[in-house]
Amino acid sequence: MKKLKFSSTLNHKQSDYKTREIIVEKVITLYGRSFSELKDHPLRDNPYIAQNRDLMYIDDNDIAHCLLMVDYDSGDGILVESEGSSYARKSQFIPNAEALIEISNLTLPERKLHRNLKKIVDHIAELAHCGEKNFVFDEMLDKSDLDLKSLLRDSVVTMLQEREDIQIAESHSIDVDFQPDITVEAKPTQELTLYCPLHIVREYDESEYEFDEEVLDEPEVIPSRYAIDCAKEINDFIQDYSEPEEEHRGLMVYFDDNPAVSEKVFSAIPSVKEINGELMGVFECQITEELTGNELEDLRSHLIGQCSDGFFEGMEQHPIKTADYGEIYVSFWNDSNDWSLQTAEEMGFEQTEDLLEEPEMGITM
Repeated sequence: MKKLKFSSTLNHKQSDYKTREIIVEKVITLYGRSFSELKDHPLRDNPYIAQNRDLMYIDDNDIAHCLLMVDYDSGDGILVESEGSSYARKSQFIPNAEALIEISNLTLPERKLHRNLKKIVDHIAELAHCGEKNFVFDEMLDKSDLDLKSLLRDSVVTMLQEREDIQIAESHSIDVDFQPDITVEAKPTQELTLYCPLHIVREYDESEYEFDEEVLDEPEVIPSRYAIDCAKEINDFIQDYSEPEEEHRGLMVYFDDNPAVSEKVFSAIPSVKEINGELMGVFECQITEELTGNELEDLRSHLIGQCSDGFFEGMEQHPIKTADYGEIYVSFWNDSNDWSLQTAEEMGFEQTEDLLEEPEMGITM
C-alpha cells in the first residue's frame, strides 16, 4: 500500500474534536511567499482576506462560510473565517487541500469509474498470485462489465451540467449512427467592456532634431487623440500577434485563479477603439451572468496583469507600421497615477449590452 506523506499539525493530548459544517465560498491560489507568510503570521492583515471578507461569516444555521487559501507549490491550504476582519481570526491548516478540492469535484460517474478500475486491479493481482504474468487489457475490460465509453460520456455530461456557463447538457445513451452522443447548449452571453488609456510612442526623426541629442534619447509621445486613425493598423497587429489558442477566448485562456470567473467570463478580446475622441485600450468580455464585486476584481486583476507583465509586455516591444506616424510602439500599461482599467459605468457612460445567442452544439463520442 502506498504510504501517505503530507504536512500537518499535531495537538498534544487533544481531549476532543468539535467539528462544524463548512462551506468554502472561494478558493484562492497563493504563489511565492504569500502562503508561507499567511501560515507563519495568520494574525497579520492579509490583502486577500481583506478583499474577500464579505464572503466569510457564520450563518443562522451555524454553518461557517470560509475562504480556502491554497499554496501553489505544496498544495496545502489554510481555511479562514475572518469574522469581518482583515486577518485570519478563525483558521485551520488543511494538509493537501488541493487533493481535497480535486476529490470534491469528482462526479458520480468518475467515482464509479474509479471503483471499477479498482476491481480490475484486484482481479489482475489475484491472477498474478495464481501464476499468471501476462494480461491483455481489453480482455480484462470485457470481464469487468465496465462500459468505459458510457462512463466517460456520463462523466463529461455531469461536469458540463455543473458549469456556470452551460444551460443544457444531455447524454444520449441510444447508440444510433449519425446521431450525437451529447447535446450541449451554452448560456447566452452579454458584453462587459473594460477600458484603459494607451501609451503610444515613436522614435524621433533624427533629421528633425539633428543637433539636440537630449531629445533623441527619449521617444516621442503621440497623444492618443492624434492616433485615432491608427486604430485599424494597431488592431491588425494585435490580431497577428495573438496566439492560435486565443482565437475564441482571447486572454481568458490564461486565467486559472477562480473557476467561477473562468466559467462566467467566456472571453476577453483586446483591441483599441475611439472613445470620446481618444484612442483607448479595450477589453470586450462576453459573460454569461453578472459578476459579483469580487469576481469583477479577479477579472480586472487578471487583465491588469496581462497589460503590465503578460500579453502586452511582449507586444509593446514590437514596432507597428502606420501610414501617419511610421513605426510606433503601443503599450496598454504605464505606471502613472492616471492609469486605470475601468468599466463603462466607472468611466461615466452606459455599457451597451448585446445579447449573443450561442448555437446548440452536438458532440459525437
